[in-house]
Amino acid sequence: MGPLEVLVIECPGDTLKSEIILALAPAVDCGHLRILDVTFIRSDPLGNISSYELAELDEQELVAYDVVDETRGLLSVRDIAKIGAKIAPNSSAILMVIEHAWTTHLEKAVVAANGRLALHERIPSDVARAALEYDRASRVSDAEGGRTCFADG
Repeated sequence: MGPLEVLVIECPGDTLKSEIILALAPAVDCGHLRILDVTFIRSDPLGNISSYELAELDEQELVAYDVVDETRGLLSVRDIAKIGAKIAPNSSAILMVIEHAWTTHLEKAVVAANGRLALHERIPSDVARAALEYDRASRVSDAEGGRTCFADG
């Protein structure tokens, strides 16, 4: 099994559009990603939280969730409450436990090469964007004859 990750997507209002889950379909269909658990949260205008599961959706709503492998109950009531507390009032959210299944192929190759995975760490999006922007700005500055590193010396 590959690494698991909790993914929470929040949208304003009381409904989530099926396009969100359908955007994951290509990765699921290729076997790169598996969705192991799904829970939904609603926060009313006063911030009161309620949650519901896939089984509580009507048949028409369930069609978009065919990409879900199976729900395994990996998110506890406590997990859902903690995440729910972070959801903005008058919003809805989908909580998913996803498996990065693509890493199982990498793991097999590493083991076959008598190696080990020394580090696998997620870089937050805002940090990654800042690093890429810094790199882009550095390349522009270098191309224009400027230096961005060691400017004092």
